[in-house]
Amino acid sequence: MTEKKKQQAPDRTGVEKFLSGIPGLDRVMEGGLPRCRTVLVSGETGCGKTILLHEFLYRGLHDHGEPGVFVTFEEHPDEMLANVANFKWDYEQYYRDGKLLFADFSPSHDREIETAGSYELDPVVARILSAVQKIGAKRVAIDNIGMLFSRFEDIGEIRRILFLLSDRLKEAGISTLFTAEIEEGSSQLSRHGFMEFVADGVIVLRTHVGQNQMSRSLQVRKMRGIDYRTGTVEYDISDKGMRIFPKIPVDLSVASTDFHVRRSFGVPALDEALGGGIPQGHMLLVTGNTGTGKTTLGMQFLQQGIGDGENVVWVAMEEPVPQVLKTAAAHGWDFETLVRQGRLSFVTCSLLDLSPDRLLYQIVDTVEAVGANRVVFDSVSSLESSIMSKERVREFLIQLTVYLKTRGTNCIMNYLSAESFQASSGNLLSSMATNEMRLSSIVDGIIMLRYVEREQTVMKLLNILKLRGSVHAKDIFRYEIDTGGIRLGERFNF
Repeated sequence: MTEKKKQQAPDRTGVEKFLSGIPGLDRVMEGGLPRCRTVLVSGETGCGKTILLHEFLYRGLHDHGEPGVFVTFEEHPDEMLANVANFKWDYEQYYRDGKLLFADFSPSHDREIETAGSYELDPVVARILSAVQKIGAKRVAIDNIGMLFSRFEDIGEIRRILFLLSDRLKEAGISTLFTAEIEEGSSQLSRHGFMEFVADGVIVLRTHVGQNQMSRSLQVRKMRGIDYRTGTVEYDISDKGMRIFPKIPVDLSVASTDFHVRRSFGVPALDEALGGGIPQGHMLLVTGNTGTGKTTLGMQFLQQGIGDGENVVWVAMEEPVPQVLKTAAAHGWDFETLVRQGRLSFVTCSLLDLSPDRLLYQIVDTVEAVGANRVVFDSVSSLESSIMSKERVREFLIQLTVYLKTRGTNCIMNYLSAESFQASSGNLLSSMATNEMRLSSIVDGIIMLRYVEREQTVMKLLNILKLRGSVHAKDIFRYEIDTGGIRLGERFNF
């Protein structure tokens, strides 16, 4: 018998990715967008779809020298160039240099596809492919293809053209983004219900109305052949373009914690009680009632870091920066000069419509910019008092602490605990509201500051509740706040 010829499986190399260049998007896409594929960007009016397309082309030109074609079915090219003029890009220069080309099918300009009352859409494909070939384009952006539905009634013809255009662009080795609108509050991926099937991938942009400002979110709904993050991420639009804030992966295996390297508070007795200071990379929670000195202790920690040649960051969630500067000056610490020297940087944000992911990246960017070894977050309880739930605060802090640990950066997190005000004679530890957020499992150490009344006198007491991997004092100490900061005193006697 003749041996049957074995069938060979086709050679498949998988879908190649490429960097879009849009800050944060490539992280969401786990390394970039799929090359030579078409991706639908859908969303409500005003969510930034067109801006995403412009930046897609701009980053290709600026970062990779890739010419691009912008196909418009809505706005005239002159209007588009005017709209993006406020961004800090040299976008129009690429247009003048012939590296960026517009294919204008806007209703006020184009009549080529409306001939003698018939509906002829094949010239659309021909003109786009001609523009691609003319400048050797690698990226194409198409906005807003849904406008065809207001000009032509034959949905079947429009669908045919979309499939044809998608196939031709992929055959030419072009990576394409195109936009479509969805109705506000709709769960559909496109207004007409089939564009998502033409595309190889779908990115959905959403807007959310807050108390003081609009917030925005992005979600990848599908992306054939590649891995991507499925969760919802926040994004922002500024004069630099679009910035997407993907979650920071939690990977404690890369923590740069060193128990042999200790960072001092600048309070000798406290450093001694901590076993020589805070181990490098440790997160420390300082909890206590108002007026117990949490902010002052944080200032001392940063001032000591400056003296040790380190750069530092203060996250101001409660007191305005000018007030922080004045308080520091009252203790003899010249924070204003440190700011001018670039040794101390502040991170601020509004507690109204607080975006936790945006705040996280503000902190990350600032720490990276100054190379900070010490961070003070004043205070964590302000996050909970805004619109954030306990779980969102916890999620935020987990990401922050993991990031700082990878750098070996120490962080002091202040927490307002009202319940520690009235400590009875038999229960000096009182209760900890921080347990509700399970913060003790996030941080490496806890210092509790509290008041206690004895013989018609209010005393301030300090206790180190925990410090991972270190032998620390278990005593309860009295302390005072003087000019120059906190001064730790004798062990408290009942």
